[in-house]
Amino acid sequence: MRKKIILQSFVISLVTAFVVFFSGIAIHYSIQEKKIKQDIVSDAVLFADLVTDDISSLESVSDFGNARVTVVDESGKVLFDSGKSDSAAMDDHSGREEVIAALEGKPKVVKRRSDTLGKDMYYYAVAVDGENGRIVIRVAESAAEIWSFGGVALVYVAVALLVAFVLSYVLAKNLSGKVEERLVQLRDDLRSANSGDYSVRSCETSDALDFSIISELNELATALKENYETLRREKAKLDCVVYNMTQGLIVVDKELNVVLRNGVAQELTGKAKTGANLINMIDDAALFDRLGKILGEGYNETFAYEYGGRDLVINAFTLRLGAGDDMGVILISDVTKEKELSRQKSEFFANASHELKTPLTSVRGLSEVLLAKSDENSPDRKYLRRIYTESIRLHNIVTDMLYISRLESREVARKRDDVRLSAVIDDCLQAYKEETTRKRINVTVEGDACMQGDEHNLYECLNNVIGNAVHYNKADGFIRIEVSEQDGNAVVRVKDGGIGISKEHLPYVCERFYRVDKSRSKQTGGTGLGLSIVKHVVALYGGELNIESEENVGTTVTLTFPARSAN
Repeated sequence: MRKKIILQSFVISLVTAFVVFFSGIAIHYSIQEKKIKQDIVSDAVLFADLVTDDISSLESVSDFGNARVTVVDESGKVLFDSGKSDSAAMDDHSGREEVIAALEGKPKVVKRRSDTLGKDMYYYAVAVDGENGRIVIRVAESAAEIWSFGGVALVYVAVALLVAFVLSYVLAKNLSGKVEERLVQLRDDLRSANSGDYSVRSCETSDALDFSIISELNELATALKENYETLRREKAKLDCVVYNMTQGLIVVDKELNVVLRNGVAQELTGKAKTGANLINMIDDAALFDRLGKILGEGYNETFAYEYGGRDLVINAFTLRLGAGDDMGVILISDVTKEKELSRQKSEFFANASHELKTPLTSVRGLSEVLLAKSDENSPDRKYLRRIYTESIRLHNIVTDMLYISRLESREVARKRDDVRLSAVIDDCLQAYKEETTRKRINVTVEGDACMQGDEHNLYECLNNVIGNAVHYNKADGFIRIEVSEQDGNAVVRVKDGGIGISKEHLPYVCERFYRVDKSRSKQTGGTGLGLSIVKHVVALYGGELNIESEENVGTTVTLTFPARSAN
């Protein structure tokens, strides 16, 4: 930096000196040329006055100075020349430009090279009347007189250049030293700020630029400090959230290098340092390939996976940050305990249902015998009928509970027979023919579809849906059943004009024993497990269940089954 400033100052000084030098020469040349022209004009007039009486008067002049005086007659013959003793031997001057101009009465200064002297000369001539006719008095002076000062001027210029160079070097060195000192100080201040020192810098100079730089640096340091504190607080919050999550969190870059993982992820996948590749954290090649495909193709997927003796639910997706800095996010939930509790609950549910079935069968049978033997007018008959009715209802509940337990444990029949859904629907409608007739419900069935499945499971599923449409319908209502094949799926849509379900109940209607209207459920003899059975059967075949309803308007239940179910 210092060398560059000194070199630039030297070049500037050199250029300036030469510009000044050559400008001075040009100005001096112009002044000297003008002075010579004035001198030869005044000398010509003076000498013209001397020769008006007699040319011989010029011969008495002992010193013509730097001027050369020549007298020429009208024919061009040289009568006198102060530079030549034998003027008669000189060339004819009638064709000289200054002589012609003088004879024409238009005298002027002419510059040309003298053949006699062999150098550039300035000439001026005037015409006067002599004793024997007109004569021309010409005065000449050498152009070299202009440069007579050159030798002395070069010495002064050389001294001036040397002084200028020395001064420029000293000043440039001093200036570069100060600039370099300020730049070093600025560099050190920036390094301090970059290292976390955000203290205010004092300015001990009165220079406006230095004060402005220090002020800007202090403002920058203050802003950096505020931003750093904000980022530190936000990072602390984020770290608190991340490391206290109940889910495992792993964040990877495009190369699947781990940039972040919390303690839960470390516990679930094993001990691994941040910075290692994902393949070093997961000892399951199939799981690694699946995650790599999801994150590589940039889509979102949630799936269950058994890893290291644990039941995990994994959600993987890509976080788009732009500029090619996409990050992959993997959320891991350990559901081992939940699945174990669910299994235990299902086992208890199944065992309790199984244990209840035997005594309920006995109660039902005995109540049926007692009811058959009782007198029609006996006051105890109504109690016996109540016992019999409730035993049937309880038996139905236990039967449904056992069926749900088998569905959950996948112990139900999983045959893949070709089943015509319209035939199953006809069987279901036959079971409710009496009630539909009594309520004057208009039932229509349109279309047909065939799928692979177990007819008993499909009957239980459709029977519960159609049963609800019948039980919760209005008098003179309608049930419209549409069966179709769409995109390789068998679709059954059951629409009724019944009492409907309010929106706040819709998310819960498939839960066990959930009842929207308990009093009406008891009247219809429902168990509260119908839609739960429907949900499990649909899930068994990998289908979808959708329920749309509006209170006092009606309900539409849509069942979608793969027409060709996979094992």
